[in-house]
Parts: sequence; structure tokens; C-alpha cells
Amino acid sequence: MTPRPLPSLVAAIVALALVATGPLIGLDVTRSAPDSFGEGDATVAAVDIDDSELRVTAGRFGTDVSYLRVPTARVTVDEVTGRPRLVYLVAVPSAGIDLVSTALVTEPAQTYAVDPGDQGIESGSLERGTITATVTVRVQSFSVDRTVTRQNVTVEVQA
Repeated sequence: MTPRPLPSLVAAIVALALVATGPLIGLDVTRSAPDSFGEGDATVAAVDIDDSELRVTAGRFGTDVSYLRVPTARVTVDEVTGRPRLVYLVAVPSAGIDLVSTALVTEPAQTYAVDPGDQGIESGSLERGTITATVTVRVQSFSVDRTVTRQNVTVEVQA
């Protein structure tokens, strides 16, 4: 009877994995990208938000809902230490709206897209014309809470 190569090969792979991940070599195969923010900081090189996309429009298909359309913030990060996050806030006090979206910053020299999505508003609750929104982007961690940009934007109410 000849030895079967498959069980021997499987045993060799298992033994190799045990040796590689054991205390002698210490290869860590369980490490993954962080999924929550913590201590750290980030240096922001640029923030791109197309203010003209921030507007209130009618809902589709005859619904009795209007929508605050919110543009995606594209934030370019030069440097990062630890696990900070980007916080994108859009506030429209006259409509009682506060939208928040976050993105974990894990890699330097990268552009992050932060998008809180659109917000439904009861149709007729805002008059046609303009309202004011405040758009803010912050870098935040357990030890840092720094505003990168904050601006008031005039929002056109089309619905």
C-alpha cells in the first residue's frame, strides 16, 4: 500500500501554519483594518464640497415629500496617526435638520468620501426661496476635535 499524498500535504500545511503563527515566529494572521475610531490625528490637505448640489427639491412620482439633497464631501488626508475619523455635518436650523456622517481615517495620502445621504422633509414645510445651512468637516478622535472647514451655505428651496 502506497502513502496517499493529499493527507500528507494537508498535515504539512497545518504544521507550517502552526509554526509560523506560534510564539517562535509570531506571524499575526488575525489582524484586520480597524473598525472604530480611537486616539490619533490627521492632517487634511483639501476638502471638496460642491455647494451648488446642496438644495431642496421635490420628491418623485407625486410623493408629498421634498428632499434636502446633500453633496458628498471629498476629504484628502496627507498624514494620519492612530485611528481618527472625519465628521461631516450639515445643519439646517430652520428645517430642524442635523445630518452627520463619519469615515474612519486609516491611510495617509488618500481621499475619503463622506456622504450623509439625502434627508426627506414634509412637502410644504419650507417656502420656496432660500434657507441657510451650515456645512462642517472635523477631524475627531478621543483627544482631538478640530474643525477643518465650516461655512454657511445658501440653499435654494425648489419644492
